[in-house]
Amino acid sequence: MAKTGGLADVAATLGSWMKKLGHDVRVIMPAYRQALAVLPTVVVGVAEVVFGSGSRFGFAIRQGEFAGVIVYLIEHNDYFDRDGLYNNRSGVFADNSQRFAFFCKAALCACQILEFRPDIVHGHDWQSALLGYYLKIHEADNAFFCDTRTVLTIHNGAYQQHTPAALLDALDIDYRWFNRDFFEDHGQINLLKGGIAFADKITTVSPRYAEELQTDLGSHGLAHTIGRRKQDFCGILNGCDYQEWSPETDQYLPARYSLQDTFGKSLCKQALQQRLNLPRVADKPLYGLVSRLTEQKGFSYLIPALWHFLHNDVQVVLQGSGDSQIAAELNHLTNAFPDKCRFIEAYDNSLAHLIEAGADFFLMPSLFEPCGLNQMYSMKYGTLPIVRAVGGLVDSVKCFESGVESANGFMFGPAQWQRLLLCLNQTKDVYKDSKTMSRLIYNAMSESFTWERSAQDYLAVYRAARN
Repeated sequence: MAKTGGLADVAATLGSWMKKLGHDVRVIMPAYRQALAVLPTVVVGVAEVVFGSGSRFGFAIRQGEFAGVIVYLIEHNDYFDRDGLYNNRSGVFADNSQRFAFFCKAALCACQILEFRPDIVHGHDWQSALLGYYLKIHEADNAFFCDTRTVLTIHNGAYQQHTPAALLDALDIDYRWFNRDFFEDHGQINLLKGGIAFADKITTVSPRYAEELQTDLGSHGLAHTIGRRKQDFCGILNGCDYQEWSPETDQYLPARYSLQDTFGKSLCKQALQQRLNLPRVADKPLYGLVSRLTEQKGFSYLIPALWHFLHNDVQVVLQGSGDSQIAAELNHLTNAFPDKCRFIEAYDNSLAHLIEAGADFFLMPSLFEPCGLNQMYSMKYGTLPIVRAVGGLVDSVKCFESGVESANGFMFGPAQWQRLLLCLNQTKDVYKDSKTMSRLIYNAMSESFTWERSAQDYLAVYRAARN
């Protein structure tokens, strides 16, 4: 419907799994222009919310269905009928805090209009962080929500939504909560920080990232806030949607394959080389990357490492969009190695699937990675991940150094190009050992990161929030 990053994958898939487990699940999201374009809906209610400043905002509630789950869209065109979700080509929307404060209030109002009394309201990231505050403070005396509890999932702690303190009234945040333990952060409002303080339970998307968020180095400034809620905080590794990401059923591949018969993978490698006009050779290792072009993804040390590594007899395919400076550097790299390197500045879903299947190794050298999904996708495709030892990458990738019998990928530690280059050179050498490669590919394709397991873990959190 409307997608940005791993948050969308979780929100779309977790609900359907909860329904499979017998629970009544409803998804509430803004009526983004992109969602209305693809999801048939009907208006099932209208209402308005009022902020303490006296501002009134009317909205319609649209109902549709996605993956078997009822979806309600909060329609308010001034806020959500825009080119992008949080930004457009001109930059980040200046009123994002107000937009999502309105959304949180409207979502709670919609529950009452629709007479849907939730046991758990599960919000995601700063966009829905105010749900816990509004429920505990504004709806404290509302019998409708007397048994409702809140869970907040942090998908990426780097995005917290700082906003000027002058907007306290506009966001309906009482001044008594504007202090270090709640919303105040260096003189500004920090929506995610306040959301953590008011949620009944807090989760993040991998056990390792949960540990990192409690350290000064890895918490993005949230260590104090999360430390106060340590007993209510845990990490749950995201599941993988194998209905979309599986070489056995992938509609984008020229040839499908499986753990039992991997012949089709070599045909996918040929197709990838042909599509990108690279020499069609089977005996050179091919390295793939599909990523947003941001500092988080490790380009500051990946690019210097590739300048050295591409002098070897290898091929590298990179796809992504985002930071224009990173894109310029990747284009420069392609121009310098025209027979070895390709950079596609875009997100093309069909090409992303082909890279996952056609590459021998998948590059994911993130500076930090709360969970990561591409390493899970690549393993299912028999494409060995090369990752940094952070976050969910540690929770899902078993490093080659741990022993060939269990390894499913490669890992390096310090965020330095020299360390990454050593790891890349190791993979190049391992590629020449067909017996070892076959074992690693077998291990990788045998992994299964199912949403059923993750859904059960979330259920345990929901039950704990209710007790």
